[in-house]
Amino acid sequence: MGWGLILGLIGAISALLFVLLMDLGQNIFLYNLNYSWAPFSGPWWIVILMTIIGFIIGLIHRYTPAQQMDVFGSLDKGYLDPKPMPSSVGVSLLSLIGGFSLGPEISTGMLSAGLASWISKKRNLDQDTTKINFLSSISGAWGGLFTSPFAMILILLESKHKQSIIYYGTLLIAGLAAVIGFSIFYAAQGFNYSSLLGILSPPAYHLELWHLGLSIILGIIAVPLALIFVIFNKFFNRMTKPLMSKPIIRSTLGGLLLGLLAVVLPTTIGLGTTSMSIVSQQAVEIGFVLLIIIALAKLVALTGALNFGFIGGPIFPLLFVGSCIGDAIHLLFPQIPLGLALGCMIVAVPAAIVPIPLALSAIGIIVIGLSAANALPVVIAALVAFSVTRGLLMGGKEEIES
Repeated sequence: MGWGLILGLIGAISALLFVLLMDLGQNIFLYNLNYSWAPFSGPWWIVILMTIIGFIIGLIHRYTPAQQMDVFGSLDKGYLDPKPMPSSVGVSLLSLIGGFSLGPEISTGMLSAGLASWISKKRNLDQDTTKINFLSSISGAWGGLFTSPFAMILILLESKHKQSIIYYGTLLIAGLAAVIGFSIFYAAQGFNYSSLLGILSPPAYHLELWHLGLSIILGIIAVPLALIFVIFNKFFNRMTKPLMSKPIIRSTLGGLLLGLLAVVLPTTIGLGTTSMSIVSQQAVEIGFVLLIIIALAKLVALTGALNFGFIGGPIFPLLFVGSCIGDAIHLLFPQIPLGLALGCMIVAVPAAIVPIPLALSAIGIIVIGLSAANALPVVIAALVAFSVTRGLLMGGKEEIES
């Protein structure tokens, strides 16, 4: 427990420093950015910025072992190779500062996990202690990032692990580390919750029985988006495969193309948390068709960034995609409460792609600020999207995540 809480503290502090550097960089380079939803309203300078950052990231790939590391997959092993961690985190920081459509969860996960693995290796700690250090460090980082220690516990429960009563001891230590991470982020933000809390504030609604049945349908609606994600991912993978040995050209070309996409649709810039509230507030003016186009463009920006050598996580952009689909459903069927449509789609879309549906439900509830009574449809939609997607792909988790 002593080692776990120390590593939880280190993981939380490292994640907070990463987020502060990310915010500082975005305030410098994206300060005058207008997050407009209007097509062709993106600034021309974003093309130059993203192309230059793509070139710099290409250089880093050329001379370092930087790579997109599988943080979720490493939870079961309890170890992440610390050697490529510094350069990988550097690439991720530049990717996020440059406005690429990625989230900081993989970045902070790589940083905290790499530090835990390195410290444990230096201290010659045994395998069990190393794994507890690893999980505690990530828990400290993500407990603060997602503003929810409970969400972190769910992530650990949903990851691969041995079904043993002993695992609850590990969960206890990791849970305490997550509380430490939450406390550090909470204090650092002036004793306020993360900016995730209440990004969207739809009108409250009274839960009715038919809402539960509808949540199953909404979960199924998220499945085609997961399949589209797989299709886009395969397209860009084949497109960039001949350039794997030429990382400078690959990332520079990716920066140029994604920069041009940002000019056409500025909502493809960044994590999506800022654009999410803007798009939701102006959904009626945007219209159903453009909301769908914006959602698909965000998937293009996300899969493109992942395949052109930029490093980051998919959860935050997918939350944005889900919010667009939720707004579109409410426009098409006004009798469906906006809070229900947004809540279900915000969690169902990422749950169909990232294998942590219950944890995503907790995060989605935080984003919308749903009451306990209205949380049940959100959980149902997430579980349905996750289960149906895995069923259609015949358990093809690896295919989605690759």
